[in-house]
Amino acid sequence: MRRAELEARILCGQSDSEIAGFCKCTPEVIQVYADLFFCVRDFSHASDWLLKHAVGQPHFYGYRDHNLRQMWNRFGLMVPNEILNWVIQSYYDELKPDDKPTLSIYLRPASRVDLGLQGLIAESIFPNFLSNDRWEHEFVDYFNLTQELPTTEEKNEAVQIYKRDRIKFAYLHLMGKIKNEPFKRKPRKTARRSPAKEISKIRQKLQALESKSP
Repeated sequence: MRRAELEARILCGQSDSEIAGFCKCTPEVIQVYADLFFCVRDFSHASDWLLKHAVGQPHFYGYRDHNLRQMWNRFGLMVPNEILNWVIQSYYDELKPDDKPTLSIYLRPASRVDLGLQGLIAESIFPNFLSNDRWEHEFVDYFNLTQELPTTEEKNEAVQIYKRDRIKFAYLHLMGKIKNEPFKRKPRKTARRSPAKEISKIRQKLQALESKSP
């Protein structure tokens, strides 16, 4: 975990002194590690190269439960210092003494991690490019339907429920309790549909999927 935190903070552009304060070691140790094992500071402009080598396959093919370091590196590349500090501290606040350092700790039931951060992580777990997985398409439809609701209040409430469903699904996925399913394209309906009824149908499918999970 120290390596994961150190690398993410280097990618975020924090100084050796800042990182040493967070990681409880000396600035010299940070400098040696960066120079010998994580030489990325001279390539801060090469975002695609950094994404490929500091995050790697999880960004393109999806994260697994053991990819905490890669997720933190992704945040290190994409968010300001204050947000990265929050992402890492939220994890430590949730971590228990007997926990293994896994990504699912952010998302587990009864987690105290902020719902917005949980939602951001849940969305980031799946491939950067839309996959051929049935459930990814279901969630795209689900979110789009929330935006078709008639009032702002209904939209906001539906989005909060969407986030919780997304978080629950991502957690079960990381735990190996939900398997990918091939996507079968259906002909689009031209008749006007009720967003609320369509959302209810999707939620029923997700609840049925959850009940079948081992």
